[in-house]
Amino acid sequence: MVRAGVAAAVPAEVLAFRRRFSIFESKVHLATNAKGALADVVADANAEYLESWRTEGAPWGLWAQRHEELRAAFAKLIGAKTEEIAVCPAATSALGVLASCFEWREGRPAIAFDDYSFPSVTYLWHAQAQRGAEVRRVAPDAAGELRPEAFDPVLDEDLRLLSVAHVCYKNGHRVDLPALVERAHAVGALLVVDDYQSCGSRPLDVHAAGIDVLTAGTVKFMLGSPGVAFLYVAEHLHADLHPTLTGWFGQRNPGDFQVERNDEAPDAARFQVGTPAIPAVFDSLAGIELIAGVGLEAIGAWIDSLTALLIDRLDEEGFVPATPRDPAKRGPQVAIRTTAMDEAVAELAARGLIVSSRDDNIRVAFHYYNTPEDIEALIAALHSLGGLMVRR
Repeated sequence: MVRAGVAAAVPAEVLAFRRRFSIFESKVHLATNAKGALADVVADANAEYLESWRTEGAPWGLWAQRHEELRAAFAKLIGAKTEEIAVCPAATSALGVLASCFEWREGRPAIAFDDYSFPSVTYLWHAQAQRGAEVRRVAPDAAGELRPEAFDPVLDEDLRLLSVAHVCYKNGHRVDLPALVERAHAVGALLVVDDYQSCGSRPLDVHAAGIDVLTAGTVKFMLGSPGVAFLYVAEHLHADLHPTLTGWFGQRNPGDFQVERNDEAPDAARFQVGTPAIPAVFDSLAGIELIAGVGLEAIGAWIDSLTALLIDRLDEEGFVPATPRDPAKRGPQVAIRTTAMDEAVAELAARGLIVSSRDDNIRVAFHYYNTPEDIEALIAALHSLGGLMVRR
């Protein structure tokens, strides 16, 4: 049952946004942290790409234009300049290009990351040990939180990069970015933020925050396709960062086709490598434009209201959240304890609710298209799962 007054509390703008996603005609999509739902405008953009390919054969001028429009759209979304953005195939690839800028055996040899980082990123940082880097880790406390002071033991004059996940992929924990910016800069290190699990779900102004490097992908809360990620590198760093992993899209003029030298782009485009995934460029541009039309302030406020409501309802019904209760310490997802996460995900899918799982939890992630009715549908379904859910 839907609580009295819940339907009336849903803004008309949310309902109009929801109608753009046909999946809600038959299912409840609660897995945006795995893949954003497909919007009508994204499907149209994909069709536009296919039609351009079908009718024009090889319209690289149009495709390159969309690529630059995508750079500009993401820059605007995070408060950056277009010249500070590179379009990359994946977040780890983007950070790999960044890592190629450093000689780890010279100067500052240390990299630190938190244990809530996505594993793909940690593999990249561990691999830098083969090039002379000293790799350090920061673990959460007994309560499962990564407080700013937990990073203090890894902060010294040898640290070059402090890499943090803004939001943990496992439990939705959100770190205190302002405090980590201050700590990293106090020892002369760069703060590298993986915003993949948050970007598109709440406002973040990279200039105002003082973030040095940020990566994110469009596949989740930016409602795009796999194959597009971004690398933001603050403009003041460009003079000192020269990637040795490069390609033709990282050149000053990709159309030069000269082989005499590496003529890197004068801005963050130098962190690009090869031919971009053009279908994903079309899709992802449409997704970013869709959420930009709503505004991240409105999206973030709505998502925060839904996460708070779900935490309250889990408490009322005796289920056990694994996500911090403090709103300042959580992102757009709520993790819920299970005794058998894969079985729980499958049973929910059989009931028309799409969720994901990690670390013995089911994960529920919201966007502007979700409503309190979705939460009530989830609560009812959780009751039907019996011993698959941890209960108080």
